[in-house]
Amino acid sequence: MRTARPAKRAVAVALGSLALVTASCASRPAASGPVKTGPVGSSPGGASSPPSTLAPLPQRKVTLLEVGDSLGIDLGWGLDWALSNDPHVTVVADAKGDTGLANTGYYNWPVVLRSELASVHPQVVVVFLGANDAQNFYQNGTYCAFGSPAWKAAYGARVAAMMDEVLTAKARLVWVGEPIMQSPSFSSKMVLIDSIFRQEAASHPGVVYLPSWPLFATAAGTFNGGTTDITGTPEALRDPDGIHLATGGEDLLARDVVRKLRAVFKLP
Repeated sequence: MRTARPAKRAVAVALGSLALVTASCASRPAASGPVKTGPVGSSPGGASSPPSTLAPLPQRKVTLLEVGDSLGIDLGWGLDWALSNDPHVTVVADAKGDTGLANTGYYNWPVVLRSELASVHPQVVVVFLGANDAQNFYQNGTYCAFGSPAWKAAYGARVAAMMDEVLTAKARLVWVGEPIMQSPSFSSKMVLIDSIFRQEAASHPGVVYLPSWPLFATAAGTFNGGTTDITGTPEALRDPDGIHLATGGEDLLARDVVRKLRAVFKLP
């Protein structure tokens, strides 16, 4: 039986929240090529990124570190359940609600991740965040409006910093893209954020980008909040807020992540 899930913190959907950070918005060029936002119903990022150039994991016990925001909490519970009977894998789920990469003054994930990598020594890292990041921020007094070229460059640098931390620690990384949201306007923001995740993963050999969008969209590309199980019983995939994952969604995404880990990194 599944135990009760932890309480979730609300995702800040509204724009305008500002964060103070330490680097200049113009300090890093935008990722090569245009950042395509696409229609709301489309699957951002398309297929997952090419296979990693890292060698398969050794056939021994593996520690998997999972980090992210409140949606990351959902995935952590799903991974813990999906791998609960696997004696080869230990899941360390350490996602934090209300966090992301836009407001580093509140929670600086690259710094926290470096510390966790040094203490946990994982062979595999899974990152699932971004739902709190559709906001403006300041960098060294420079205003970065969400979606602007300066914002994309600064945000891409933060994503790259996370990926660099994992690769420097000689771990494998699966970066999970954001799912479609019930709100079309919120979904369009996630399309843009996902495109940055995908572009940065493509420029970091050893990082696999895994889109979650297709799992939670209908064949027509619209939001899918529920399905039926093998007995025909209705099963919720998303919480009533149209953002977070219900237990069925946690399990669905976790199984997809595990399949990718076993296919690409040969997870035991």
